[in-house]
Amino acid sequence: MATFIKSNRLITVIACSIITGCTYYENEPIKIPEPDVPNPTTTLEASYVTTIPNKITSNYWKTADFLPITAQNQVTGQVPADDGLFNVSGTLDGLLDFNLGKDPEASLKAAYTDDSLYILVSWKDTVYNASQGNWLYNGPTDPDKPGSTAGWTSQRSDDKLILSFDMGSGKRDIWNWSLALSEPLGFAIDMIDNGSGDIGDAGNKSYVRNTIGDNRSGPEFDWNGVQQELQRKPAGFTILDPGYYLLNKKNFSGDLINGEAIYQVECATCHGVTGDGEGTINPVGIRLNKPGQFNRITREALDNFASDGGQHEGAIHYPSTDSDRDDLFARLRGFSGIPGYYLENPSGSNSDIHTVSNVQLAKIDGGNSKGYSVLLIRALNTGNADDIVFNPSTQPLYDFTIDLMDNDVINRIGSITKQLTFKPKQ
Repeated sequence: MATFIKSNRLITVIACSIITGCTYYENEPIKIPEPDVPNPTTTLEASYVTTIPNKITSNYWKTADFLPITAQNQVTGQVPADDGLFNVSGTLDGLLDFNLGKDPEASLKAAYTDDSLYILVSWKDTVYNASQGNWLYNGPTDPDKPGSTAGWTSQRSDDKLILSFDMGSGKRDIWNWSLALSEPLGFAIDMIDNGSGDIGDAGNKSYVRNTIGDNRSGPEFDWNGVQQELQRKPAGFTILDPGYYLLNKKNFSGDLINGEAIYQVECATCHGVTGDGEGTINPVGIRLNKPGQFNRITREALDNFASDGGQHEGAIHYPSTDSDRDDLFARLRGFSGIPGYYLENPSGSNSDIHTVSNVQLAKIDGGNSKGYSVLLIRALNTGNADDIVFNPSTQPLYDFTIDLMDNDVINRIGSITKQLTFKPKQ
């Protein structure tokens, strides 16, 4: 066998010499090219590409260099002054609260084509927060804000990403991605700050407040029971979880005062006064105040389940009249938290920023082990006066800031004075 191996080596040397003129060294190590891996950079470098990277799984993002973000506290310790708005400040202590106190490890990548800019932002956040100003009836009190939460109040907040670009002359172009208000439709909220605060760009926004009045008045609509399907561009097809999102809607109905009275007499002994499952007869009953739970159930489905003694031990307590059932159904949705906004496609300059993310919208389960990856796509020049114009050939550098929000509408972490650099075409 040893002789055979030596003979083959000799043949290889002779063949190599004849065909290519190469020199063979028996003990020389073979050099394997190192794989192209992402490297950290000091600015957000956008490379020119001819293959559009409009998916978070596009090959370009696998090897593109990245700008790491060392997050700092930007706003901390704030609670909203608005009447009726409670429990929407989940990160009063900033980084100590954000992502349960763990480093969010935020980073950005970028690319551009002849007409568009692509920015991929990734960060760690272990819990999905997909609600914004949801309607809760007799909801929990706010440990950080005084005031009664009896009746209807607006509670809970979502996760957000904000990029803010310096337009010069004291103006900033603001790209606001919201898990509750824009992601379901495949957009970011486009805004401008003229020096006196953020205002929406021209056109309709992707969200409308679901209310009949103020933050204590209650919802105008709830889900109508029809599956919420969307074909988004370029984000693709999705189904929206009615537990958190309201697209297919009907007028909210039911007498909450009567529904509350029925619940306390017929249901509270098993399910608890506040729907927490801690009843007096059954101290470990089924919890009814889980976020989104009764938004996913139709009145017909509840009737079929709750009146069936084989499935529901308390069937004898379920109301027999349609009117009382409507009132109780409305009360149960008030436990879950009816979405505080309904969705509609944006228009005009408000529809300039498209997004693609790794969020599965058909069923929001609360856990988020993979964190967020959000791809923002916008034309280099939208032609709208309220948008920044990117011109890679004449102005390759642009200042921007990044903010991240975790279950909060005010407090945020992030970094200022970062730069976007357009690399020359190769």
